[in-house]
Amino acid sequence: MQSRYKKQWIKTLAEERQSLVDREVFEVVDKLPPEAKLLESKVVYKQKKNSQGLIVRFKCRCTAKGYSQIEFVHFYDTFTSVAAGSYVCTVIAYAHRHGMQMRHLDIKTAFLYPKLREELYMRMPEGITAYNGEVVRLIRSIYGTRQAAHNWQKEL
Repeated sequence: MQSRYKKQWIKTLAEERQSLVDREVFEVVDKLPPEAKLLESKVVYKQKKNSQGLIVRFKCRCTAKGYSQIEFVHFYDTFTSVAAGSYVCTVIAYAHRHGMQMRHLDIKTAFLYPKLREELYMRMPEGITAYNGEVVRLIRSIYGTRQAAHNWQKEL
């Protein structure tokens, strides 16, 4: 890795790997079953900046390349409801008018909580130390899979 922020990226990548291990997202397999299709993966890196454009946080995610998934083989449901903008504005206006407090909740690594119904295998990306290039069976949803958002909504 060649970057002037190399130390920050290495630290962020170690945190991502630890969150995958802590939530028991996968298990390493010795041999891929013959009927299984292997998903590739990658690490997505992002710098979070404030309104002045200064870097405030480094973020990375281990993601599956879900575009190679086949419907009814690797996933069944992908639908996730989304609140319309007009609905959100109505709720905010109602809360303001009635003197109510509103809170925002952000759940770190949200997609890593729900368990998968499907049997998915993935090759770990380079950079996830100790699992570099190994084949794993996914136990929980992971970013990039087609069913991740649907599974998270069902978990709620």
